Amino acid sequence: MASKDQLILGYWNIRGFAEPSRLLLHYTKTSFNNKLYNFGDAPDYKREEWLKEKNSLGLDFPNLPYLIDGDLKLSQARTILTHLGRKFKLMGSNERETSLIELLIDQSNDLRQELNNVCYRAINFEAVSKKFCDETLPIHLKLFEDFLNHHGKKWLIGDQLTAADFQVFEYLDHCWLLSTDNWAAYPKILAYMKAFRELPELKKYLESEHAKRPINGKMAKFGGTVVQHEEAANTAEDAKPTAT
Repeated sequence: MASKDQLILGYWNIRGFAEPSRLLLHYTKTSFNNKLYNFGDAPDYKREEWLKEKNSLGLDFPNLPYLIDGDLKLSQARTILTHLGRKFKLMGSNERETSLIELLIDQSNDLRQELNNVCYRAINFEAVSKKFCDETLPIHLKLFEDFLNHHGKKWLIGDQLTAADFQVFEYLDHCWLLSTDNWAAYPKILAYMKAFRELPELKKYLESEHAKRPINGKMAKFGGTVVQHEEAANTAEDAKPTAT
């Protein structure tokens, strides 16, 4: 049973938009109640587990994900992540760094929203996913590669992790799972993702609970079950990071 002082992070039983905050909490070794809600089965995918609690939690804007931190109750994934970033001093050491962190959070959210459109809304999934991987994703990856070349040190902003790292890694990994490319054109991104996976504070979690949770809800056309990255034939193996 969670204590009254323990953080509660509520979300669907998927990685989705809450996993960056979960990663941050695991990295900081913060005890929290990982409140998981399950979808019903096809064809309705009912949300009764969530709906029966939705209006009884005292949230000003009831939604998933939500965070209960004492008497502070928040919804909205970005708000939760930046609140935790401030709480654990992971929002940079000056105003410039904080602004870059917020920029990275918004930019990676744009990428994840585009992936969402593919995974949940595409009518012809094969055609839409191919266009995303061939045309849309490379534009985003080039931007992040350039950012790492320009600003990055050990991590996105410097030698210390920030709140942005948890989201950028997670959302890039979602795209990695869909992509059939080896991303050899983005060596900085590959090195960054490999280093993140090897973090001592997160390695065990990433290889266990994290790896067993789907990135999307079960109604999605992709990622509704646990998937691994599959490369197209005849691609270079030496550039491939460990699949999650």
